[in-house]
This record gives sequence, C-alpha cells and structure tokens, in this order.
Amino acid sequence: MEACGCGEDQIPRMLAEFGVLGVAGLVLAILVIMTLAGWLLTSAVLLFQRWRHPPLTVDEHAPGTLDGFTWTTEDPGLLRDPRPGPDEPR
Repeated sequence: MEACGCGEDQIPRMLAEFGVLGVAGLVLAILVIMTLAGWLLTSAVLLFQRWRHPPLTVDEHAPGTLDGFTWTTEDPGLLRDPRPGPDEPR
C-alpha cells in the first residue's frame, strides 16, 4: 500500500479501509453482540437455576415458615424470667 503523501500513513488501517461510519457501525455492532451475549448468558443461568431448584408449589412450603403459628394474648409462662423479681416471692 503506497501512501499518497496526504497523511494516509498516519490513519489506522481499519479507519482507512472502512471509513468513520464503518468503524462506528462496527463498534455499535460489537456492543449489540456483547449485550445479546450477556442476555443469553443470564437467561441460561436463570433457566439452569430454575431447573436445579424449581419454584415451590402452593402445597409446599420453604423450611422455616411460620405454619401453624397463631397469636395469642395469653401468657404461656414460657417466656418468663426464671429468676424472681424483687416483689415476687422466692
């Protein structure tokens, strides 16, 4: 490739071949491809996790739920301090 003397040898090769709009289009295309690859990777991970740990149905409950818990105003005496207070008999 012969330089014409107009500074063509200073222009990067890709810019000289494709032009400004071609390089800008190439950069935008690379960004779009990277975004799509990220979405596909995220979707694959989400589907793998859903396959590995399926969501719970209505009949199933996660461990540690408060099934059967009811609020009562009665004091069962279980939460009382075992040490007597100053006004309580020993």
